[in-house]
Amino acid sequence: MKITRKDFIALAVGTAAGCTLPPRNSGGRRWYKGMIHAHTCWSDGYALPEQAVAVYKNSGYDFFSITDHNRIGSDPDRWIRVAPLDGTWPPKTVEPSVFDAFKSAFPDAKWRMRNGKPEVRMSTMAEIAARFNEPGRFLFVPGCEITTYVVGADGMRCDLHMNCVGLDEVIPPYRNASLVQAVRGKTKSKVMREAKDQVDALAKAKGNAPHVFFVNHPHWRYYDVLPEDVIANPDVRFFEVCNNASTWTVDDPMPKDGFDLDRFWDAVNASRCLRGEPLLYGIATEDTHFYPGSGTSHKPIIFGDAWIGVRSGALTQNALFAAMDRGDFYAASGVDIDDIAFDRTTGTLSVAVPAKPGVAYKVRFITTKRGVKVDPVKTVEIPAKGGKETARRVPVYSDGVGAVAKTVTFGKGEPVLASYRLADDDLYVRARVESDEATTYPNAKDRMHPLIKVAWTQPYRR
Repeated sequence: MKITRKDFIALAVGTAAGCTLPPRNSGGRRWYKGMIHAHTCWSDGYALPEQAVAVYKNSGYDFFSITDHNRIGSDPDRWIRVAPLDGTWPPKTVEPSVFDAFKSAFPDAKWRMRNGKPEVRMSTMAEIAARFNEPGRFLFVPGCEITTYVVGADGMRCDLHMNCVGLDEVIPPYRNASLVQAVRGKTKSKVMREAKDQVDALAKAKGNAPHVFFVNHPHWRYYDVLPEDVIANPDVRFFEVCNNASTWTVDDPMPKDGFDLDRFWDAVNASRCLRGEPLLYGIATEDTHFYPGSGTSHKPIIFGDAWIGVRSGALTQNALFAAMDRGDFYAASGVDIDDIAFDRTTGTLSVAVPAKPGVAYKVRFITTKRGVKVDPVKTVEIPAKGGKETARRVPVYSDGVGAVAKTVTFGKGEPVLASYRLADDDLYVRARVESDEATTYPNAKDRMHPLIKVAWTQPYRR
């Protein structure tokens, strides 16, 4: 059923006592646009930190985080040589073209000649915050990608990456580690548990510092993280439903409807609902390594295609992360959401998206019914691939897990105003807004990224 904007606002305001989310800009809250997964020359990015932050700030983002692998840049005497790339990973040098663009954009850049070769000093994260932060206008947040590969007792190797955003130190097990830390003889779920516990302990030691911990690109490299790994960690509250930079391996043995990250999300939340555990929320990131205007020639520049919109009363870590913790945000891959409201009394989720000339939308309301089998119905064997992708056993779930309960279609140029009321047997509901615009991301079919522009609300339940 389509609702008018007047009806939508009446629903959101008139039932405020029962709403999880307030209407847009209500009570001093507004949407803030952010991206919280990015890399620089501190690990394996191809730009210097100032270049990374500047491109997002200048493009109208409100907050941004650098999350280098097992690193939070803090050494004030870290220098990197300027020289052509040699194709190794991680890159050991800064391209001359990147250095030239950096000096042009930041005339106060610190560099020197050493043994006849130029070197540039890497700015620390504290220096980056001091340069770019503007109260109420822009917030830089330090972060780290906890980067590991796990080799289980059966010899299976799986990459497990987790972002911690908001702390200015690396958790103890990964301090002074290589960019990818090997962990042997443990399960992925145990490694995830230990990382989350270490993050929580560090935050507590820092006076309960506000932070967000999330699981990155679960299917990278080769279906490496499965729903069962997250189900075993009910206090892990966030994961990447969209990641622009990680390959998505599509293989013939998988069902034709795929085992995409939407299905991953629903498998976890269906299980959590039945157990009375916290819902899992979805994040969209660019996992940026290459930046417009940075001068890099290594790969095409992909930018501005995935973000989160957080509804918060202030542009501070405390306010933003508190909003995320209560689910007051959405994930986007090219589509802005105008309003979201959930009325707990009636169990009604309402979504509004502004009209865009020449663009049509569909809103799919997705749920899992009580009584649907939420455990895998079978396992598909995925053969080994290449030198690192060992064989996989990937679960397949019932079509009832993450089923579309309702679809509302809008014509080109029409605003989106749609709602869905939870049925008595619905465990939860979330909305996926789909544009008819193709993604601007090249090779999207090989990425953990939809082929069309999309936005996702978080899941809600009574």
